Amino acid sequence: MNFSKRYKNTVLPSFSKCGKLIATANGSKVLVRDVASLQVLHMWVCYDCVREVAWSHDSCYLATVSGSSVQIWSLTDPVWRSAINESDSGIQTVMWSPDSRHILVLHDFSLFITIWALEYGTQMYIKNAKSPQTIQFSPDGKYLALIERTDCTDFVNVFHTSTWKFVSQFKVPTVNAAGLLWGASSLELVVWDHGFEHRLHCYYLEGTHLFTHEVKKPISMGLQCVSWSPDNQILALGHHLHSVYLINRTNRKVFGELVVPELLNGEEVQYYREVHTSIVGDTIMERLNAVPEHKFEVVTDRSIDLRFEEVPVEKKKGANSIKEKPPRRCGVTAVRWSHDSSHLAVLDSSRPNVITIWNIADLNVLTAVLELNSNVKSFTWHPHLLRLVVGSGEHSLCMWESDGSWVIQLPAECAVNVNNISWSSVGDSLILGSKESHCIGFLE
Repeated sequence: MNFSKRYKNTVLPSFSKCGKLIATANGSKVLVRDVASLQVLHMWVCYDCVREVAWSHDSCYLATVSGSSVQIWSLTDPVWRSAINESDSGIQTVMWSPDSRHILVLHDFSLFITIWALEYGTQMYIKNAKSPQTIQFSPDGKYLALIERTDCTDFVNVFHTSTWKFVSQFKVPTVNAAGLLWGASSLELVVWDHGFEHRLHCYYLEGTHLFTHEVKKPISMGLQCVSWSPDNQILALGHHLHSVYLINRTNRKVFGELVVPELLNGEEVQYYREVHTSIVGDTIMERLNAVPEHKFEVVTDRSIDLRFEEVPVEKKKGANSIKEKPPRRCGVTAVRWSHDSSHLAVLDSSRPNVITIWNIADLNVLTAVLELNSNVKSFTWHPHLLRLVVGSGEHSLCMWESDGSWVIQLPAECAVNVNNISWSSVGDSLILGSKESHCIGFLE
């Protein structure tokens, strides 16, 4: 793998949807580079320090958020530009519609959403949307679904993106809905409850109830993460008790539960542990300039203890009793599907430096365990290959494939803290970095 030099930034860089361009912002300056040559194609100066950049789906427009303004830049017409000023209500985030001709501005405190039409300069409003996590476009781009909360009751509103008119509105029996997610078919969507309720509901877009998944336990912190497989056949639910439930879309039943064994026995599971080699050198300067080598070693000891360390419950004394406050975000906090839905990578916050990889196509078998020196900051699959990439905030990159795992050390001239990883849609390059600096890696 080859790497670019290190670049400074104040927000996370992002690839365009086509995968050929990359947008970076440093202060109030925004740069658009060609990914292949890294040549600067466009440079703009915004009103204030940029805190968010967002690409349109056709990669022809770039939106930047600075202060209480949104500026929109054209990649095809350098003269054209537009600005939206929301000084009265503030801006929380922005979203592009799938047709790339409308932009949604979510205001502070989720007061309402403004939909701006770029072509006509008109605007529409949607009130009472809960949060960005409860606003989702369908994969085919035809619908927008969001959760509205009115009088302590949650409703799902579905709009048609061609007219922005209601398709349906239905009530969901949640205490306080935390998230919404479309299935890949754009026909059904799931809604799940907040962190103290292990409850998930699935509906057709017109409001027909399909099924409810609920687990009742003495002490429950509910669902930590929810993810559809790319083929839309399996729904993975991350639980706080260190397990992942798998629901079959066809019969709507749980057909598997991924639980890491307490002791790893047998040779069928690959166990890789990251190690650092010591710095060697004849002189002090050689030792100071030397970079420790990172690599994975295969652990052959089959009596590996994989038991999780439980986070103690925090107790707070009230006026008349002792209140127990459960720990926040414990258990399985993130799952990632491979592009072909054959493998699932799982991160549990009780062991934040360990990634477990499961072969879903082969009866949910635990395939590999990656143990890193530092806590995992980001992990993602290649968009077209069975290749997992993991970053742990160090100047190195961990990769796993079915035939092995290895660590790639970043050269000194482009060494950045790998807190965030994102692949281009083409799959030939990836962004490595943080909110301070980044570099671009190219596959050979």
